[in-house]
Amino acid sequence: MTDLPVVRADGNPRQRGRIIGAALADGHARSVDFTRRYTHRHGLADRDLEPLLAPYLAAARQALPRLVAHLEGIAEGARLPFLDVFAVNAFEELYAVLELSVPPPPGVRIGDAPPPTPVERCTDFVIRRPGTTILAHNEQWYAGDDGGVAVIVERPDTDDEVAIVAPASVGTLPLVGMNARGGALGLMSLSGADEQVGIPRALLGRDGVEAAHRADAVRRASRPHRAGGYSYMYAFPGGDAFTLEVTATREGLIEPAAHTNHALDDGVAEMAEAPSDGSLSRLARTHALLESDPPDGVHGAMRILGDHGAAGQDICVHPDPAAGDEGSAIQFGMVCDVEAGVMWLAPGQPCGTPFQELPLRDLLGPTAF
Repeated sequence: MTDLPVVRADGNPRQRGRIIGAALADGHARSVDFTRRYTHRHGLADRDLEPLLAPYLAAARQALPRLVAHLEGIAEGARLPFLDVFAVNAFEELYAVLELSVPPPPGVRIGDAPPPTPVERCTDFVIRRPGTTILAHNEQWYAGDDGGVAVIVERPDTDDEVAIVAPASVGTLPLVGMNARGGALGLMSLSGADEQVGIPRALLGRDGVEAAHRADAVRRASRPHRAGGYSYMYAFPGGDAFTLEVTATREGLIEPAAHTNHALDDGVAEMAEAPSDGSLSRLARTHALLESDPPDGVHGAMRILGDHGAAGQDICVHPDPAAGDEGSAIQFGMVCDVEAGVMWLAPGQPCGTPFQELPLRDLLGPTAF
């Protein structure tokens, strides 16, 4: 059985951040190192990191001060500079400036960099049957960002926040998972031509893990002044499941069985980046498996997450040594049984990593869910 750290953090946002940072300090440091390697490789000097991120940080403090305080606590607990921790959690904003067309702030210079790489990040699907609602997610990210995987259990000390059980690639705030009100969220990157300075999307994703129902999910994901977007796939008890596609200025609500990294809503697709070959391959293969051999429960969902039968990029992506740091790899697989209130997590490629059972009531207490 693969060792799976479970970090329990109670209290206010900063207190919880300190606990998480201290418990996972080594992983946070490795993620910071990867982000620094990435920015150097793409032409950003260390002296320009702070002025580049300053307007994003200002937007985050204005919209989600509790999550900025949370990141400050993580930096304190891990004994890392706050700017480095914030940079890890604004990585996709760095990507937008360094690899897409978002102009840097005045005075920030970007040097020579490798050609842009397509976004190949995450595959999600839902299973809905009478009495069954399951959300499945493969976390696909950079192979070189090897801070490890942990389960974060947060129990806030006020009713303004919602308790969560959420897997995380250590370094980044949890962006997927389940909450004490029964909701489950999977998140997929979605780049757009309208990327702008604004609230870093990782903070919006973390906020979205707490959504209690459809209207709440839409409110959180479509906040104004966001830097960019994601595709948010939600599942709630009773079978309500949907995907909200969001760019910086557009959003579309759809109900697909599966989703990857390109927009399916026509209006959002007009603004989103063109589909990559990998995203198209993973989506086609997921649909084929859902139709040809429909899974009827969590074990069927696990089987799909570990599949290697695509014509192009597989659902279960393994690192390619030739691609180096910026190649793709699955960091974990997650299956959420929404009706039962149980998460299953494979901390590694799900084709060969055992899934571990995580009942919400055991982690959050008998009143959860």
